[in-house]
Amino acid sequence: MFEQLFNQFVIAFRETIEASLVIMTVLIALRKRGETKLRHAATAGIWTAIAACTVGGIALGSIALVNNHGVELALYTAAAVTVTTMVVWMMRTGKKLKGNIEAKIEHYGAERSKLHRGRWGMLGMFAFVFFMISREGFEMVLLLLAFGAGVGGHFYVLAMLAGIICAVLLSFGLSRGLLKINIGKFLQSTAFVLLFFVVQLVFDILHEAGEGGFIPPFSSQALNNAIDYLHDQVPVFSYAGLALFFVLVAYHFGQALQNARRANRLANARV
Repeated sequence: MFEQLFNQFVIAFRETIEASLVIMTVLIALRKRGETKLRHAATAGIWTAIAACTVGGIALGSIALVNNHGVELALYTAAAVTVTTMVVWMMRTGKKLKGNIEAKIEHYGAERSKLHRGRWGMLGMFAFVFFMISREGFEMVLLLLAFGAGVGGHFYVLAMLAGIICAVLLSFGLSRGLLKINIGKFLQSTAFVLLFFVVQLVFDILHEAGEGGFIPPFSSQALNNAIDYLHDQVPVFSYAGLALFFVLVAYHFGQALQNARRANRLANARV
C-alpha cells in the first residue's frame, strides 16, 4: 500500500507540475502583452479543462472500481499508450515548450487584432489552453487509475491531492522567482521517469490479458510465474521510477539553489 501511495503522489505531482507550468507561462506571457481579452479566453479554457478532467476522472473512476479483467486491461493499455506518446512528444519539444507557447500567443494576438477575425483568435486561445491542460489531466487520471484500479480509498485521494498541492506550490515559487530551474530540462527528465511506470504497465497488461483469457497462456510456466510475480509481489519498475524521480528533483533543486547562491555572491561583489 505504501508503494501505491507514493505512485499516486509522484504521478499527480509530475502531471500537475507540467500543467501548472503551462498555465503559468501562458498567463505571464499574456500579462506582459497586455492581452486582457485573450487572458479571459485562456482562463476560461483552464477552468473548463479542469472541470472536464474532474468529471471524466470521476466517471472513469467508477468504472475502474469494477473488478473486471477486460476493464483493467483497457485501462492499463490506454495509460501505457498515452504516457509513451507524451514522453516521445516531450523529448522532442520539451526544450522549446515555452517558445512554442509564446509563439501561439503571438499568433492569436495577431488574429484578435483583426476586427473581423477577433473571435477566432479568442476561440483559438481557448482551444489551445483547453487542449494543453486537459491532455495532462486525462493522462494523470489514466495513470492514477491504472496504478490504483479496483482499490480506491481516502488514502489514495489524499496522496493525489498532496501531489497536486506540492506541484502548485512549486509552480507558484517559480512564477515569483523564488526558484529558477530549467523548465524544459526538468520536464524532459521527469517525463523519462514515467517510462518506468510504462514498463510496469506492460507486465500488468500481460497479467490481465492472461487472467482474462484474452491471450493464450505462455508456453513457459516460468515466464507466467515471473509475470505474475512482478505484477503482484514486486513492482520493481515502479520502485525504480520513484527512486529516479526523487533523485532528479533533488538534482534540479540543488542546481537552482547553487545558481541562486552564485547570483547573490555576484550581486554582493558588485556592491
